[in-house]
Amino acid sequence: MFEWVIILFLGSGLVYGLQSQRLQRRSISSPMIMVMAGAVIAVPLGIWHEAPMAPLSGRLEFAAGFAEMTLAIILFLDAAVLDYRKEGPARRLANRLLLVGLPLTIGVTWAFIMGLDATIGMLPALILALIVSPTDAALGRPVLENKQVPAPVRQGINIESGLNDGLVLPVFTTAILLEAELVGEGPNNWVTEALLEISVGAGVGIAAGLGIGLLVNHAVTRKTILDRFERLLGIFAALLIFFLSEKLGGNGFVAAFAGGMALNISSTKVRDAIESFGEAEAELLTMLTFFMFGLLVVPAAYGLWTTEMLVFSIASLVVLRPVCVWICMIGSPYSLAEKLYIGWFGPRGIASIIYLLIMATMIDPTGHEAIYAAVVMIVCISVVAHGLSAAPLSQALVAHLARKSKAAK
Repeated sequence: MFEWVIILFLGSGLVYGLQSQRLQRRSISSPMIMVMAGAVIAVPLGIWHEAPMAPLSGRLEFAAGFAEMTLAIILFLDAAVLDYRKEGPARRLANRLLLVGLPLTIGVTWAFIMGLDATIGMLPALILALIVSPTDAALGRPVLENKQVPAPVRQGINIESGLNDGLVLPVFTTAILLEAELVGEGPNNWVTEALLEISVGAGVGIAAGLGIGLLVNHAVTRKTILDRFERLLGIFAALLIFFLSEKLGGNGFVAAFAGGMALNISSTKVRDAIESFGEAEAELLTMLTFFMFGLLVVPAAYGLWTTEMLVFSIASLVVLRPVCVWICMIGSPYSLAEKLYIGWFGPRGIASIIYLLIMATMIDPTGHEAIYAAVVMIVCISVVAHGLSAAPLSQALVAHLARKSKAAK
């Protein structure tokens, strides 16, 4: 079956690629198509007919292994190539979103979940809030590509989505370790374990990132590296740091994020070298992640969906994040339209999917089915809603700002 899955994925990617320009003009994104392709291909494979959560049981190791490497690469590259030292207005906007908006969103989401269904438990509710709070710029690509959208807005959203998954990660790891202990599947000394994993991971990441940064500077300055190998530096460095940290007892994801930040700081050449990894390769990782989501994760959880989960998903996307963004931007120079635009474009995607799969490797899904089902529902809604609305709302914002500017003259 594995060979057929690969063949069908490659065929789906080829078909979308051949019609990509036409499809994107109609606001049909590659994540939308790949989730649908995975879900359709799961029908003849019999995956849809399995009991809830069963599609993951025998295939979790493959899905989680791929997901872990993908997240390590994403965390590393987001931190390594982000030019956080420039673009003052965008940086100030991102600071508001990350330092105020993100914690506020997690807290409000946590409270909303408990108010909606207190039987889920305080810690599982927090884990769910942590999983669905990081945003994914891949689902709102037209936002980042539309140069008519004010640069601080575009770049601020990009910085937020690049860093929020890494900032949430230590808290998520700690919460998962605590829940594992409470259900009898983790270490008794979860505090020590969490601190050890995070500190070792951060230490390995910083040390390796600084060292690799010096090597990148030297190689690029002395011109000892061929251009085609520059494209591989990001993957080599990300996976090296991830696996080294895991081997030494640290958290590989914390290490990858810390390593990317350290590399960014230490190397003046890193952006041009690492960024040449390119959009095509990043698009491939994105497409494969959403394909696996549609193939395995959606069939595993759809039978568990409830009305309460639908209420939560809509509230999270339409009310909770936008309100928290509006609160964190009080006193900022942005108009109400821009605040609403930023609040809406907090799509849930790759980070939420991968966090969910990581959770499945650390805690038996039995007893936590509601978390899986809720996350799958909110990602499915986000893939469609943000994919369809990205281009039209970007054009609407540009037109609104143009009319406002013309009226002010």
